[in-house]
Amino acid sequence: MSKQERVLGFLVGFLVVVGIGATIRFMIEGGANEGFEEYPAITQAHVVPGLLYLILAPLQFLSSIRRKFPTFHRWSGRFLVVFSLTLGIAAMLIGLFFPYSGLPEQIVIAFFGIFFVMSASIGFIRARQKDFKAHREWMLRSFSIGLAIVTMRLIFVPILIVIGRPTTEDAQFWSIVSFTAAYFLHWFVVEWWIRQSRRTS
Repeated sequence: MSKQERVLGFLVGFLVVVGIGATIRFMIEGGANEGFEEYPAITQAHVVPGLLYLILAPLQFLSSIRRKFPTFHRWSGRFLVVFSLTLGIAAMLIGLFFPYSGLPEQIVIAFFGIFFVMSASIGFIRARQKDFKAHREWMLRSFSIGLAIVTMRLIFVPILIVIGRPTTEDAQFWSIVSFTAAYFLHWFVVEWWIRQSRRTS
């Protein structure tokens, strides 16, 4: 394993652990957006599959599991596609019906929500076609966008701490800035990694 792979693996593991912890905390305490209480079914359709996704998805990229437990890899992958579609569509509905940051959030969530769902769907289709190289690349894209919400929090929360006593307008502005920065950062990194992998292979 190269140094790049070790660093990337550590960062992904860190984001997964933080994401699982944040999701569990949300399930216990709720969130700041009042829409979460107004539309509990949509919220749960996003949060519960999201938690299962964070637990299962990293295992799909471990070559040892794919090699030793191929049946588990196949079936967990099928479940993950269902989770991806469910939480992705729910995320877009959340962005549409009760966006915290208004129209800018609706645009960002719609774009990356569609990209997330599309990537998971194409990845599944490529697996069925036995095109496992393309399958891996599209699933990497989907997983990267799915993890971006964790990075968003790691950007957003420190900004609020630095501000001290942010107004609602401050929080809304920095929320969409953090969302946009996290999604584009993850998109850039995953495309870079895919190209690096192509050169290596």
